Amino acid sequence: MKLKGFLSATFPFFLSALFSTSVYASGKDGEVAEPDVFSPQTEASDVSAFYLGVSAGYGAGGTDRFGLAVPGDRINIGDLEPSGGYGGIRGGWRGIVPTTGGRDYVYGVELTYDFGTLDDTASSLVGGTTVDARSAISDVFSILFRNGITNRSRSVLYFFSVGYARGEVTTSSTLTGEDLLLNLEDTGNRNGFSASLGAEHRLNKNWSITGEIEYFQFESEEVDLGSGFSTKSTPNFGGLRVGLNYTF
Repeated sequence: MKLKGFLSATFPFFLSALFSTSVYASGKDGEVAEPDVFSPQTEASDVSAFYLGVSAGYGAGGTDRFGLAVPGDRINIGDLEPSGGYGGIRGGWRGIVPTTGGRDYVYGVELTYDFGTLDDTASSLVGGTTVDARSAISDVFSILFRNGITNRSRSVLYFFSVGYARGEVTTSSTLTGEDLLLNLEDTGNRNGFSASLGAEHRLNKNWSITGEIEYFQFESEEVDLGSGFSTKSTPNFGGLRVGLNYTF
């Protein structure tokens, strides 16, 4: 199957429909009749496509309460709300199923890698010792199932995505006091999930722009920071992302 741009074959159809003399036809009673804009058959070159893209976003809004556990006690340091910018590359495949009313149902799989760091810090004074806490999320890889419906002109796709996410999470704490400086840190990969809601607007045969609202949740984990200290980490964040895709 020869691969072309997303929905590229429908564009000439709508141009011809727009300027054809058969767009409006008068009946015997003088009433104007408007034909159905749905094409019951989609060309083979238009039913699937591969694409590559780049994107950038900003995430915030998550809450991860940092409580430093010591033998027999747990000290509440504060709430961490990781935030920051990120950028990514992505690629995927999608299939197209024509529906009634001139719209298409679009489904597919997308792979995404995001670089950048979202982080936050909190600090508390405990018995003359300053305790600083930090949580950071970076290097997020996602595998998403994406599906949605186009508008009647097939120029805009409204989509919903959900899938698996895996990111690097760093949890750290520093204790500073008189004759005391203790740095504690743990870094590891966490599994999670991602969901998003957005739209993609086709600019021409190959290029399109996207915008979406997304949410990431990573698994909760009891983190051993060493020296008898630990904390429970539950990182998550919501984000806004824009992007540019090139369809083959």
